[in-house]
Amino acid sequence: MKDLQNTLEDYEQVKLSCDHTAEYIKVQSNNTEKQIKEDFEKLHQFLRDEEAARISALWKEEGQKSRMMKEKIEQMVREISSLSDSIRVVEKMGADDVSLLQNYKSTLER
Repeated sequence: MKDLQNTLEDYEQVKLSCDHTAEYIKVQSNNTEKQIKEDFEKLHQFLRDEEAARISALWKEEGQKSRMMKEKIEQMVREISSLSDSIRVVEKMGADDVSLLQNYKSTLER
């Protein structure tokens, strides 16, 4: 009987040890899960910040390029207008005036 009681006590001690180990594993698992979630949240925040920075840089670049194109377009409009004015003036001139302008250089040399 005594041997059986000793064996029972040993089993109870082993069970208690297993219970403690199981609880330790559960706590460690929860701590590790919490740490993984925190690490991923930091990574997600980093990615959100990086996304925002890149989008901001893109908008800035787009704004600069749009302004440059707008300036080029305005310059082209001015040049087109000037050229159109010149064409109108030449069209208003008679054929004699046009030939005078064409021969202006040779006329000056003479």
